[in-house]
Amino acid sequence: MSPTDINGPLVTEAMVVPAKGEKLILKEITLPAMTASQVELDIEYCGLCHTDIHMRDNDWGISNYPMVPGHEGIGTVRRVGDACRILKVGDRVGITWARDSCLSCDRCFAGRENICVKGYQGTYLSSAAGPWGKEAYNEHGGCFSKKMRIEERFAIKLPENLKPEVACPLICGGGTVFETIVDYVESGTRVGVASIGGLGTAAIKFAKSFGGHVTALSRSDAKRDKALGVGADAYAGVLGNVEAMNAMAGSFDVIIDTSPVNADVGPFMTMLKFGGTYCRVGIPAANNMTFSFDYIPLIFTQKKIAGSIVTGTRRMARMLQLAADEPAVYEQDSEDWCTEVASFHDINEIMDKLQSQKTGNIYRYLLKWD
Repeated sequence: MSPTDINGPLVTEAMVVPAKGEKLILKEITLPAMTASQVELDIEYCGLCHTDIHMRDNDWGISNYPMVPGHEGIGTVRRVGDACRILKVGDRVGITWARDSCLSCDRCFAGRENICVKGYQGTYLSSAAGPWGKEAYNEHGGCFSKKMRIEERFAIKLPENLKPEVACPLICGGGTVFETIVDYVESGTRVGVASIGGLGTAAIKFAKSFGGHVTALSRSDAKRDKALGVGADAYAGVLGNVEAMNAMAGSFDVIIDTSPVNADVGPFMTMLKFGGTYCRVGIPAANNMTFSFDYIPLIFTQKKIAGSIVTGTRRMARMLQLAADEPAVYEQDSEDWCTEVASFHDINEIMDKLQSQKTGNIYRYLLKWD
């Protein structure tokens, strides 16, 4: 076979969303021709993120169909392009929410491609996503595929001792909260983590690694033991109860809100110390995206409302190395709060469980090709 044939379009199989809200089906897809700066991967695992459900259902109004979702992938390099200088065949890598960026702005130079001034290229985004979907990757871009082609820079080499079962849930959910923690948390910071699921669990662990004092915030006491078991210093089942939230006024330097459901920011702002930051990382549905807060309390208390989206290649590599360096923290799940590995063929059933919040003691799912 000639080099041209090797680099040409490649037929593989993937789990595909045919149209908005439809069940995923296994079918053949065609990957575009491989460029000199890309690597080709055999995908082994992919974490299931709630974002994949939002994208399946077009909750954010940025989906194109048919769609191959998946952005917490782990694969092994099977081929490298002629211009690749970092990765080699056999390397195990992680694939995130972004697959390319302009590589010429100050943010990209700093390895913070997640805030590329021209917009990064989403792993499986297309035209509906505006500047984050300049190229049409919806039909073949995601990690719910048996094979994948992606820019070498955006295939993050995994530390050799980091297990795929640990790395996968961190690649999106972990990166999302790690970005916020690097920006706002240091030794002694009083941190509130709101909504204790996959993102919240990762936020607790990372905030503790950075020396923060962490309070897990939830709507009831149901997750108290689970949150304390993964490292939270304290727990408060106060969310949704304005009186109880107000009673915790001035408690936190930063609140990281991981919930995908919109809520009044007022009680959260009350819970902050003067000069504190409320950082939202969970994205609500497109039909319920707005919030309001008065200028006077914002100005006179110097509190801040911020957002944060995934993380870039430099911080992603730093985060994965941290997880590898602290296996006692990041590799230890309990039976009461754990990650489960399942087959890609069970994806629709697992999505239904996650969407209906009937996951029991499972806070994250990993999908694996049989």
